[in-house]
Amino acid sequence: MRSHKLLRRVRWFALTVLLVGLVGADATSAFAARPRPPVVDLGTAALLAPDGRSMSVEVIASCPERSTLVEAFVTVSQPQASGRASFPLPCDDLLRPVRVTVQSSNAPFTLGDAQGTAAVIVKRGKTQQAQDSELLLVQPNVVVALANTALLRDGGEAVLIDVTVACPLGAVGLASSDVGVGQDQMGGLAAGVASYVPTCDGQPHTVSIRVTATAGRLFQTGSALATTFAAVEAGGNEFLGVDQKTIQIVN
Repeated sequence: MRSHKLLRRVRWFALTVLLVGLVGADATSAFAARPRPPVVDLGTAALLAPDGRSMSVEVIASCPERSTLVEAFVTVSQPQASGRASFPLPCDDLLRPVRVTVQSSNAPFTLGDAQGTAAVIVKRGKTQQAQDSELLLVQPNVVVALANTALLRDGGEAVLIDVTVACPLGAVGLASSDVGVGQDQMGGLAAGVASYVPTCDGQPHTVSIRVTATAGRLFQTGSALATTFAAVEAGGNEFLGVDQKTIQIVN
């Protein structure tokens, strides 16, 4: 009699172990089949366009495989201005850096702080959303462009080259801004550097900079390499705009 009871207990114990294993396997399969959520991470700095009509921010985001992207967007706001911009994001489960430019829908943006939010909404059976909010430090975007040609002056002692700079209102141009011109010649190098001060009022300004040869050789007509660094200060920090290109020195 006791042996029959013991046998029944062993059978019940074995059945319980089997059921627990099946339930655990089903739970593991269900967990493995559960779709991964989207990911979004918003940077903490934004670049303000010279005219203040837009700012750009860096976002890192991913959309899970076999999901459908409903929307990916960034919003930024300041007391006087706000804007929203969508950005493309393939659903391949890869983290991707994306620079998003947000246009102001009313007054211009300004230097300082802004509230930013990034979100990615996807659908795979059900809708999932990732969101990140940050206090953005709005910094000046310094846009600078060199002319394609420079004029030879004083028999090659100098060249005259135009530089166009635009920087946001509120930034201050620095005298450390400069233009350098270098020209490889048979047996040596003709080169010089000249400084200038950018004007920051949101508008592009073109200045003609005289660069004097100081390397012991004179400039001559032909190709040369020109580089400019436009330096401005905002919030106690220095920001640079850079341009470099091969130019033609002409008479």
